[in-house]
Amino acid sequence: MNIVFLISLHLSINLYTMKKLLFLLFFVSLVSCNQDIKEDLTKEINTSQIPAVVMGKIHKDGNMEFFSHGPSRWDRNDTINENNIFRIASMTKALGSVAALQLVEQGKITLDEPLDEYLPNMVSIKIINENNEILEPKNSITLRHLLTHTAGFGYWFTSEKLSQWDKIKEEIGWKEDYEPRLFESGTAYMYGTNIDWVGRLVENISGMNLEDYFRKYITGPLEMNSTWFNVPADLESLVVSSSYRNSKNGELQKNEYKKRNKTKNFNAGGGISSSPNDYGKFLACMLNQGELNGVKILNKETFKLMNSPQLNEFKTTHRYVPVGNVDTKARGDKDNFFDSYDNWTLAWAYEENSINRPIGTAYWAGFFNTYFTIDFKNEFALVYMTQILPFNDIHSYNLFTAYERLVYKKLMNKQ
Repeated sequence: MNIVFLISLHLSINLYTMKKLLFLLFFVSLVSCNQDIKEDLTKEINTSQIPAVVMGKIHKDGNMEFFSHGPSRWDRNDTINENNIFRIASMTKALGSVAALQLVEQGKITLDEPLDEYLPNMVSIKIINENNEILEPKNSITLRHLLTHTAGFGYWFTSEKLSQWDKIKEEIGWKEDYEPRLFESGTAYMYGTNIDWVGRLVENISGMNLEDYFRKYITGPLEMNSTWFNVPADLESLVVSSSYRNSKNGELQKNEYKKRNKTKNFNAGGGISSSPNDYGKFLACMLNQGELNGVKILNKETFKLMNSPQLNEFKTTHRYVPVGNVDTKARGDKDNFFDSYDNWTLAWAYEENSINRPIGTAYWAGFFNTYFTIDFKNEFALVYMTQILPFNDIHSYNLFTAYERLVYKKLMNKQ
């Protein structure tokens, strides 16, 4: 037999064996790492006062690792998992931003043109000043204003004035259908109903309702088949229970599960329900700058634009300061969930002040204490889902940040 052939065969077998050995070592290392995190997480969960939660790490290649605890509903004897469906509230906003940037990419709208023609009801909304005087707006509103929360709209939980709006509107005789704006567009930042208006804009330009638009251009192509405004009947059994923590004594009230009524009002600012697995697909797509497994929902140039910090001179004005029925205690290594040192892009918060997260990490959350981060430097994302009110629940946020710290600790140990 040819000696060259024998040597070649021997080398091929050795290389094959080495590849198998390396893969086995990687797999064992990964399992060991995950097992360590699971053991540490179990300790955190046992002292967390969180009855049910799913946490996951999403890799750039789309692979995911999930950790679950508790039942999917309070009357069940099952274990919640990554396929259960949660109300993700403001984590919907990132989907709304992608939809708007798709239209920008197609040349159907620009970021900086006035929206008077597209949303006449919105641009005519008057402004209320600090003295409760009603003013006619002078500046136009653009898509950039809406995406960066600089259009003047707020929420009842970010504005003292809107938290008392029922009382104030009686005093001033307000008869309009909408709550007033709080400042001129382009002059300050306030987290508010801006992305709901972005959803209306997408519907008006596309001629489709937002449910159909998302299914055709975002959630459908990414096979996010458990992500809906109106959850289909055949998926209803996957929807989880919610709970409410009493702010006075800290006790958790477990709410009886009630099926949500169908809606025709599709709010891009907070109306979607999704699963950790589904949202993980979206996060993996964002890690790849708008593309996953050959499915492209944004060009890279558009994604880079969407992910660029926008606030700059507004970083210290009208920050996210919750009022009313929202826990306001400081959290983790930040002075609040969204602190005065961070920035905002066209889609989410932009990290500029954290012990663990690199600068430029994307993050945001939903009102039922769901959270996500996208660490572009280390090429992974985290998702955390529970269903507890009020937002910023200390036990839920502390468990999320504990999970995040464990992930970064393992990352540092590997380096």
